[in-house]
Amino acid sequence: MAKRKNIRTAGRMVTGVIYTVSRERDTESERSAKQNISTQAREVMNLRFSWQKLEQVLASNFVYSDLHLTLTYGDDCLPSCRADARKILQRFLAAFRAERKKETGEALQYIYVTEGNHGLKRLHHHVVINGTGADFALIKRLWKYGNVHFNTIGAVGYTKLALYLTKEPRDGGKWVIGERTWTPSLGLKRPKPDRGWVPDNFTLTPPPGANVLLAETVQNHYGEFTFLKYLLPEKMEDWPTEYHRPRPPRKTDRI
Repeated sequence: MAKRKNIRTAGRMVTGVIYTVSRERDTESERSAKQNISTQAREVMNLRFSWQKLEQVLASNFVYSDLHLTLTYGDDCLPSCRADARKILQRFLAAFRAERKKETGEALQYIYVTEGNHGLKRLHHHVVINGTGADFALIKRLWKYGNVHFNTIGAVGYTKLALYLTKEPRDGGKWVIGERTWTPSLGLKRPKPDRGWVPDNFTLTPPPGANVLLAETVQNHYGEFTFLKYLLPEKMEDWPTEYHRPRPPRKTDRI
């Protein structure tokens, strides 16, 4: 006997499920019960919503010390429409990327969201960037249109940040039907999947030092699935051996 596994690694965040599957020799009732387990297991790993996909991309490319910026507009600089606001942001990102590359040699990775349909209904931007530790003064100098609020990803974590950045289209509908709710720079990494079989007595457990975010086990008379979501230790040297891999150099992406 063996179970199926589906484990997805996105930077420090690991999401996995192991579950019982039906066999040819199973009776009809056994097959039905196991198929129910398999369906539930696949469902918990299915990234159906924009925030779930964003959470995985955030975890794959950004660390907790990276930055979440909120860029606002003063009354005299407020764009007349969202399209104009995005053009302003893209010019800012291009200038910031070029200046930072020249000053630090560090390429820019980002994800941004433009909002303006909630609260005071003023256009503004949320931008997640890979930080260098020397970005604050440069950002303040280049963003001439209003205020900048700085925060780190670690202040809220990947899940809450992903939910926050997708709140407007989720709560009030997309600006344009079919439009992506968040915009990434080119070349961002995607989660690393690990699918296959494990022995029937295999137990899905987090490694020492991991921070468990979610854990769930569902059973019936003929099978079970176990779902686990956790963060690996913050220091890479404390990760289990199978997760040790060099971080590829960041690429300079066009906007």
